[in-house]
Amino acid sequence: MTAPAPSLGAALLASLDDETIAQLAQRLRPYLHEDGRAGLLTPAEAAERLRLHPKTVVRMARDGRLPAVKVGVGWRFHPDRLAVEPRTPPQTPRAGRARPRACVGGAPASVRAIRGEGGPR
Repeated sequence: MTAPAPSLGAALLASLDDETIAQLAQRLRPYLHEDGRAGLLTPAEAAERLRLHPKTVVRMARDGRLPAVKVGVGWRFHPDRLAVEPRTPPQTPRAGRARPRACVGGAPASVRAIRGEGGPR
């Protein structure tokens, strides 16, 4: 039986010197709890706190309505910043915009033709 191959993370850390590891630890420290567990929430955890579906939380992060950090291919959420920003209000219609014309005779000509109503115009 062969020995298992070391993980990529272990191999990467083994290749770093002490100064680089200290700098990396300093940059990661704000994202870790005292017990060493990551302080960022997964979409499922954030969705549970907001009482939303995880796909909705991801969509809101992608739209910029929910503060989030992209980690690899997934999203992570700061627990203290889970405030949903409202959507921008819809634009009011411009004055002078043409309104759709009302159909003469109740239904459009294509519908009347299918129903066999009326003759050609």
